[in-house]
Amino acid sequence: MIKCALGMLTLSLLVTFAACNAPPVPLDDILIEKTFVPEQCVRAVKVGDFVRYHYIGMFPDGKKFDSSYDRSSSYNVFVGKKQLIEGMDKALVGMCVNERSLIKIPPHLAYGKQGYGDIIPPDSILHFDVLLLDVWNPDDDVQINTYYTPPNCSRKVEVSDFVRYHYNGTLLDGTLFDSSHTRMRTYDTYVGIGWLIAGMDQGLLGMCVGERRIITMPPSLGYGENGDGQCLQLSQGHFF
Repeated sequence: MIKCALGMLTLSLLVTFAACNAPPVPLDDILIEKTFVPEQCVRAVKVGDFVRYHYIGMFPDGKKFDSSYDRSSSYNVFVGKKQLIEGMDKALVGMCVNERSLIKIPPHLAYGKQGYGDIIPPDSILHFDVLLLDVWNPDDDVQINTYYTPPNCSRKVEVSDFVRYHYNGTLLDGTLFDSSHTRMRTYDTYVGIGWLIAGMDQGLLGMCVGERRIITMPPSLGYGENGDGQCLQLSQGHFF
């Protein structure tokens, strides 16, 4: 009876040990665990959008194989145009700026049986911790959201008018890149004659003295591919 009990205990320990060291269960499709969702989602990623995001690439055991943070540069790419592994193309659709997700991708939607050089072994399940920073589309135009209008407006801004205004400039993730308030000096300029970036030239038209707007513009109407310093390259921005 004692031998039988010991045998059962040994068998139980062996089963437990085997279960603890079992390989990851194969996935049929991607799994997305949202670890942070912003209170507001002004815009979600769609197929054809250009996105900027940070990521950490890991194996299921937590071992890191790649990270954009280590390069101090976000990953910038179009979604849904086969510029990414298939699983990441699918996972990014629907994400909001500042949203963070843990994305688990099966081998057939990642690097498959071929793997990727000496970095990704064949038939590897991959985990990506992704933080979305920015999204825009080549078809985007200037967006204007007026959140305060003065009771009386005797004059609206027209092309060639000289204006004085205060502004805060941020990226979509809220990062402040410039502000006239910090300099304690208004920005003084002519409108519509090429002294401003194109998006601001458009966004100021029709404003009244005392009016407040949020002007959102794509890179093509902002600082373009070259940017104005590293943080503004290929970024959509807010001015308010």
